[in-house]
Amino acid sequence: MDDGVVVRPSSSGDLRDACLWGLILAAAAAVRLYRLDGAALWYDEAFSRVMSTHSLGELWSISVSDVHPPLYYFVLKGWIALLGDGLIAMRGLSAFASVLTVGMGMWLTRLVSTRRAAVFAGILLVMLPIAVRYSHEVRMYALLAVWMTGAMIALVYWMKAPSRYMPLVVYALLITAGLYTHYFAILGILSHWLFLLAMRPMPNETAPRLILRSAWWLANLTIALLFLPWLPVFVAQLGQSSNLGWIHPVTLAAIPSALWQYLTLVNGAQWPALVRWAPVPVLAGICVLCLLRDMRPGRLSLLLVIYLWAPLLVIFVVSWQLPLFVARYFLFSALALPIILGIALDEVARKRTGLAAIGCLILIGIEAFGMRNLYGEYDTTNADGRETQERINLIAEWIDHRYQPTDQVVVLNYFWYPSLVYYSRHAGKPLLYAPRVQGSGAECVVYCRFKAPYASGQDDFYLESLNHLPAGTARVWLVDGADATDFQLTLPCQWRWADTQIRGDNRLRLYDVGQGGSRPCPTP
Repeated sequence: MDDGVVVRPSSSGDLRDACLWGLILAAAAAVRLYRLDGAALWYDEAFSRVMSTHSLGELWSISVSDVHPPLYYFVLKGWIALLGDGLIAMRGLSAFASVLTVGMGMWLTRLVSTRRAAVFAGILLVMLPIAVRYSHEVRMYALLAVWMTGAMIALVYWMKAPSRYMPLVVYALLITAGLYTHYFAILGILSHWLFLLAMRPMPNETAPRLILRSAWWLANLTIALLFLPWLPVFVAQLGQSSNLGWIHPVTLAAIPSALWQYLTLVNGAQWPALVRWAPVPVLAGICVLCLLRDMRPGRLSLLLVIYLWAPLLVIFVVSWQLPLFVARYFLFSALALPIILGIALDEVARKRTGLAAIGCLILIGIEAFGMRNLYGEYDTTNADGRETQERINLIAEWIDHRYQPTDQVVVLNYFWYPSLVYYSRHAGKPLLYAPRVQGSGAECVVYCRFKAPYASGQDDFYLESLNHLPAGTARVWLVDGADATDFQLTLPCQWRWADTQIRGDNRLRLYDVGQGGSRPCPTP
């Protein structure tokens, strides 16, 4: 029965489902492993890698300078201990998590709808561009999606059999893991509360509403107590809002832009207004269709609708005061989109199988366009819509092939430093140019010290003046962005330019230091 906690179809149905699900999961793995090392390790990923090199105790203490909780770094540290810190190995954690969410998404769909809806949802989850994009990143977004999707499954099991407490135990543990992975897990909790608040009582039901049951409140109290040890750090991090200065102010088009990024990885800003805004009314209409056709007890499709829209709407409102609206932060709730679309296709297929097939092909075509953007020459996801082409790996390779023992590499922007260190294979230690006189505003965007991921006392890689290079330096490699303007940078007069290389967004300049004095002069 669809209403029960456990669905037991016929043995032939079991075999058919197992084959279909196996094919879908195999496709999901293939898509996520394809060109897993295709993009260079960018700053956020290199940041994660450096964080994972610390002990668990150090991670706990230095995370106060980050904007995220530490669980992902703990998991990554263990993953690297098993598989190493190669690019494919590190990104493999997110790829593995993303494949899990495809299976879990089908499981969740099957709990709230039909077998056919689960297959439709699985097909759309395989190629969901935002899910594939962040399965290729050494960050916490795919792992958060595992915790939150698992929590949704546990919640549905409990709602179908409120007398059973084990689903709530699992729910509490998974939500706690989510909170220790990314703070947007709070939005998932809010979605669950909103659904239980809106959930209509079952016909002839005499027991208290689910939201009033002591087991539900006890589970949430347990979550709060488990998060309590981290609460002081969370409060301290709230004072680090300057770390979020890179997030653009929110606009009225933020929500349709996010929906387009889910499906295509581009925000649609350059498209005609009618196309740019289309996802909002179209998806809202699809959600209404699903709700009107859902005659099952509890109307669990409403849970998915709230889970998709509530995080977007809440952060949209909050971001007018404190910008937090970044599409990748919503990956966990974006997974509800293909599930809702799968349920809608199933409803259409009840009467018009051909129309449902056409709709599925159209959606696959839109996702294929997103996959094309993923593997295109430029990336539009790391800089909030601006095209980027990070090639710090090629810069490091160029240096390695020409490095001499008396060379010194100096990175002029902290954004490139951890990535360059990761790719460098020469014996020398790159230095980060960070004049002590700099420290805030536009100056710190280019020349400033890390607050994390390097623990206190590990600052021997800072260079406060280009006149204070290590003794014996004969040549200097300067690494920065291709569009950098040498903001407040002066070079010693005895330096002589030797070479410039441009690779994507990265620039490399080689100077002969010479034997002259150290009197500084403006950059030519």
